[in-house]
Amino acid sequence: MASANSNAKAETKNGNYKDQNNNIENINNNSNKVNKEMKQKLKYELPSDYKYEVHKCICDRPQKVFECGRCHHYFHGRVSVLCKVHPRDCFLMDFCSCPYCFTSTTNVMESSLSLEQVRKIEEAQLPDDSDDF
Repeated sequence: MASANSNAKAETKNGNYKDQNNNIENINNNSNKVNKEMKQKLKYELPSDYKYEVHKCICDRPQKVFECGRCHHYFHGRVSVLCKVHPRDCFLMDFCSCPYCFTSTTNVMESSLSLEQVRKIEEAQLPDDSDDF
């Protein structure tokens, strides 16, 4: 029982409390000090030249038609680009190079043709030697 009484705080006349070592503390003043310190810690002003950038996720971008600048073949899909929001995500079907000549994506450009137009070009019949012109 002596240990239970020794841990208890005794109230003084001013509303302060004494602990077992006769340290006086004012509960109201300490809580105000803590609140002021917390507000000061939370207050942080950004530098005047700071620019906040919001990065958009590009993971779900649509597929497009691309043309290789080296071999001039067309292909449909997405070129591999690093997403700033999800830098560790890797999409296996994204192109890292031209699938025909394996040149880097720096030579690959977006085509103005639609996928249907590219399919018509690919399925078109080329003239034979037997055709008369």
